[in-house]
Amino acid sequence: MTIRRTSRNNQKNWLKSNQHLKILDLGCSNNNYWPEANHFADIWDFEETFKEKKLNFTRIYSDKKLPFKDKEFDYVICAHVIEHVNDPIMFKSEIERIGKAGYIELPTRLNDNMVFGCDEEEFGHKWWFEFDDDNQKLIFAKKVNAIEKFVSVGSIFSLTEIFQDSFIIQAYWTDEINLEKGVSYQVKKKITFLTLIKKYFSKKIREKISKIKNIFN
Repeated sequence: MTIRRTSRNNQKNWLKSNQHLKILDLGCSNNNYWPEANHFADIWDFEETFKEKKLNFTRIYSDKKLPFKDKEFDYVICAHVIEHVNDPIMFKSEIERIGKAGYIELPTRLNDNMVFGCDEEEFGHKWWFEFDDDNQKLIFAKKVNAIEKFVSVGSIFSLTEIFQDSFIIQAYWTDEINLEKGVSYQVKKKITFLTLIKKYFSKKIREKISKIKNIFN
């Protein structure tokens, strides 16, 4: 087995029962890390934060070569990281090199087209991802903006709780991460937020008129 769909909750429950494993949260951040892990790493310097919590932290200076030994970790958590890196194929090879198995979480294309504030900076989102269920593999392509973004990061977290499958890809892998570059999407005309609002109110007005007509008929 290489990679298959799973859920964050499923993996968290499994990790809680396997605390003897060496678990790395790669790209942990300082406020949204996985407490089930026992080792943490990020491109940002959160050493003091994790030192206060008496947790192991390693600073990463490059996504080309991770500062860990071959198969050093039993399990590698990589949640919302790969969409930021310059070379996903090289990065996934590094994850495979340092880990024996792990969990990957990524935004869906819909998620990435709704949320503003994800790609305006150097380390923003660079790639779109989808899961090919027939061939059990992840496919990535260059990120394309098809919709004018209208949802904040905080709002999408609330929506994700309800529409999890629509907003995040969740996958478990062992030995190898089946990842392949696909063909980039072509967007002929970007859908603007104003267009969405116009269509929404147009529909509401038609419904209101229809109800009024029914009253007098």
